[in-house]
Amino acid sequence: MYSSVLVLLIAVTIPFDIVEAEKFSQGIHLGKNNFIARSCLDYLGNGVFENGFYWLFDAKYQRYVAYCDFESEPGAAWTLVMSWNRASRGLRQFRSSTFSEDAPINQKTPNWDSCRQTLARMQGLRRRSTHWRATCSFNLLDNLDYRDYVRGSFSNNDIMGFIGHGQCLLVDYANIRGHAAGPGTTARFWQVHNTYMLHIDSSHTVCGFVPTSGASPSEDNFGFHRIINNNFRCNAGDFSTTQWWFGGYLA
Repeated sequence: MYSSVLVLLIAVTIPFDIVEAEKFSQGIHLGKNNFIARSCLDYLGNGVFENGFYWLFDAKYQRYVAYCDFESEPGAAWTLVMSWNRASRGLRQFRSSTFSEDAPINQKTPNWDSCRQTLARMQGLRRRSTHWRATCSFNLLDNLDYRDYVRGSFSNNDIMGFIGHGQCLLVDYANIRGHAAGPGTTARFWQVHNTYMLHIDSSHTVCGFVPTSGASPSEDNFGFHRIINNNFRCNAGDFSTTQWWFGGYLA
C-alpha cells in the first residue's frame, strides 16, 4: 500500500521578462573594486576574455543583459546591439527602422533570433565604441572567418546618424559571398527613415567594393533583406542570422 501524501502547491507569479533575463546572466562580473561595466570593452580591459552574456549598466545606471564577443578578433571587444534570423527579416526593427530610431524588441531577453536594443542604450554604447560591424550567423560558427562581414569606424561613418540612399561609405573591411576588400575601400549603403534599415545592395558597381558576381538583382545584405541570396550566409537558411555590433580595440 502506498501512503497518501497531500502536497500543497503555492503558485508564485514571476514576471516573464525577469525569468527570461535570468537565463542570460551566466557571466556576471560585478562587485570587483566597484567595477561597473558600460560596454563589453570595459570587461576586456578588466581581464575578461570569455564570450557570453554579461551585465552592463546604461546611462541611468539601469542594469541590463548584453552579449559580449571577446574571442573572434584579438584585442577587441564587441557588444551585440541587434540580431535576427531569416524568419524575422520582415519585422520593422530589421526592415525599415534606422539606427537613429527607437525600435527595441526583446531587449530584456537578448537572443540570436529577434532582438534589438533600445536607442538610448545603443547611443550609450556608441559613445564608448570606436567601431561597428555586421556579421552573419555568428552564433552558428566555430570561428569567425570574415566571410559575409563588414566593419567600419564611427570616426569615418557614424551609422547612428547616417541617412542616405546608395551612398559610398568608407569601410575597414567588407566581404560578401567571398568577394573581399580591405582598408580604404567604399561600399554602397542605404538607410532611410521608415523605408530602409542600414544595408548594402551588392548588385551595384558604383563604389570601390564590387561584389556583383553571383549577386541577385537588388540583393540586400546585412539588413532590409527584401531581396535575398541563399549564397549569402545571413540568408542561407531558416536558421541563418544577422548581427550588428558596436565595439573597439584595447589601446
